[in-house]
Amino acid sequence: MKFEDIKLNKQLLSALQQQGITEMTPIQEKAIPKVLSGTDVIGIAQTGTGKTLAYLLPLLRDLKYAKTNQPRVLILVPTRELAVQVATEVEKLTEFLSLRSLAVYGGTNINTQKKAVHEGCDIIVGTPGRLYDIAMTGLLRLKDIKKVVIDECDEMLSLGFRPQIQRIFDLLPEKRQNLLFSATITDEVETLVSTFFRKTEKIIAAPSGTPLQKINQTAYLADNFNTKYNLLKHLLEQDEVIKKAFIFVQSRVYADILSEKINIDFPDQFGVVHSNKSQNYRLRMVKEFKKDELRGIIATDLVARGIDIDNVSHVINFDLPDNKENYIHRIGRTARAEAEGNTISFIKNSEKNNFEAIQDFMKVSIEFSAFPENVNQTEELIPLEQTPDINEAPTVLNPKHSIGSGPKDEHKKKEFKRNIRPIEKKLERKKQRKNKRKK
Repeated sequence: MKFEDIKLNKQLLSALQQQGITEMTPIQEKAIPKVLSGTDVIGIAQTGTGKTLAYLLPLLRDLKYAKTNQPRVLILVPTRELAVQVATEVEKLTEFLSLRSLAVYGGTNINTQKKAVHEGCDIIVGTPGRLYDIAMTGLLRLKDIKKVVIDECDEMLSLGFRPQIQRIFDLLPEKRQNLLFSATITDEVETLVSTFFRKTEKIIAAPSGTPLQKINQTAYLADNFNTKYNLLKHLLEQDEVIKKAFIFVQSRVYADILSEKINIDFPDQFGVVHSNKSQNYRLRMVKEFKKDELRGIIATDLVARGIDIDNVSHVINFDLPDNKENYIHRIGRTARAEAEGNTISFIKNSEKNNFEAIQDFMKVSIEFSAFPENVNQTEELIPLEQTPDINEAPTVLNPKHSIGSGPKDEHKKKEFKRNIRPIEKKLERKKQRKNKRKK
């Protein structure tokens, strides 16, 4: 179905045509009419299928110009990168409309954002923590909010934002439309929906856990960091098809270690994004990656959700995620907008059961590729992988109790003696003054 077939105004259709978007995706076909009807909606669809447009288009169509400086549409997202991305999409769609949008998120100067909020906006996009902080200053009032969107709600809850979300909902008017869009829905999300939503329409464009069918998936057995890196280096050197890749690792520390190592062999070709990097640095890395100035981004699961970058040829799971939903979100960075994509996963022998559970969850079977003969499978471990030697444990200085010295309670405590002489002198002087007055 085409966007011209539904009730969108000319301004929105012109904005879509400028971006070359004409055909609706399944989630858009199902969700847009329901959102336009005014009911609360829960939309579940695979990542990369156009959920953002599915809620933005009907919201923008119904949003008219108003003189108020307070926002009337609130969009909550889990990460700073997603806040910037959604705000950018809003700006593209409102090019021919007299509507103002604003993104607020942590990692940047709150005073600058407070000033922007004071100047006014119609649509505010934000992460729960920063948005609530600004609301508590009194500059941002949420009583005019008519539409609320929670994007990637399960990720927000897993990041610990539930208290902020609850407080934000306490500040909202009772009469409002609630929308929730995500690739997966958990029991915790269901609880949130039952608490704050009215009667809802649940739209499922694809079963939760089903991967995009146009992703070619393969895996290699590799038991440690150095073996994985040798394999990664070999693939990047030999496979010219890996033109634009996300490389996911298990933590910020591993991201930095891999970044330092890969930039020796492939200088200035790979960036790194994780929560310890400054916001400006993270945005710059994503911007350069979008412009094809970088061949790849090394990242934690921070950017596994919602980040929309075109023509990502590969997702490489350098480390397997513990959460099967996160695997879905990771591989969803490729094969977006009906394009084909590829994923390569490096699996330790101890992770085989976890990898099988992921395959069962997706209802697919992933074949292991033969490990290249000319790649060194080393047993050398990096310090993070090594088991600590008990003999190298730090010695406790001046222990209060040590083995062989008897029960701890047997140690005599120093008796605390109170010095009462100053008090006696004070009382004596007081008595002398009293006697002097009597005389």
